[in-house]
Amino acid sequence: MTWVSWRLQRTETIVTLGMLALLAAFLVPTGLNMWDAYHHDGLARCLALQQSPGCMGKVGNFRFHFQTLSDNATWFTLVPGLLGVLLAAPFVTDLESGTYRLAWTQSVTRRQWLLGKLGLPVLTALAASGVLILLFTWWRGPFAHLDGRLDHSVYDMTGTVVIGYTLFALGLALALGVLWRRVAASLIVAFVGYFAVRLMVDYKVRAHLVAPARTAWHGVQQPRSLQNADVMSIVGTLHGHTILSGGDFTGGAVKMVAPGMRHAFFQAVYQPQSHFWPMQLTETALFAGVALLLVAFAAWRVLRAE
Repeated sequence: MTWVSWRLQRTETIVTLGMLALLAAFLVPTGLNMWDAYHHDGLARCLALQQSPGCMGKVGNFRFHFQTLSDNATWFTLVPGLLGVLLAAPFVTDLESGTYRLAWTQSVTRRQWLLGKLGLPVLTALAASGVLILLFTWWRGPFAHLDGRLDHSVYDMTGTVVIGYTLFALGLALALGVLWRRVAASLIVAFVGYFAVRLMVDYKVRAHLVAPARTAWHGVQQPRSLQNADVMSIVGTLHGHTILSGGDFTGGAVKMVAPGMRHAFFQAVYQPQSHFWPMQLTETALFAGVALLLVAFAAWRVLRAE
């Protein structure tokens, strides 16, 4: 049964390996260029001396050369979704064509068939996610040092969340597949659903996964804890009047220059850099947990099929 499962899954697995190879072909040379520039200009030392005009110039020069590349590479956050729905294709294809009934008449029980048809894609998704994490974490390294790890372009491609994203896309495609038994419709809707959920979590849910920190200060000099933080909201008052009220200041860079600002009082609610791993693990558990429920639903539905 394991050999049969591999034969049915091998095309998607080979395509997955091809996608990873193409990603590596892009990320490795461009990553080497970024890391070379980062070390050559001594940006690690400059980050500790941000007020130095010379160092700020070096940081600006680095951004000038690589920011567009980094912004365009943000689309790579869709790769886990593509991998997930792709690995679900053989399972849904069997359901659409009805060939699973033939397998059940060849001394293969439904549970054995399910173990092979669902177990192999899950294991492949985990392995592919691990490779993606290694590639993305290394490639995003310079910008993680510059902008912090809570920046969306860094956070979504590093840590453990990639595992949750891939498993969620796989589980969603499997669940839709057992309901509709149509390969094209199931995979397309699953990918669109994956994208929609990712947007909602990125901009509405993530900041609340871990209890945020709060801080207050007088004057324009911000606390160091706000450096590269995800500032959810900030309120400033001067002589009893509100002079600043807003939120979503990713990076914590909120500067105000006006007469008498040294008397202003500010309060901020934010996610500090130290919350990176608690947020990552919580979000990974959220996506992986939903994925587990979706895979279990797909298995239950097939077991009840006539």
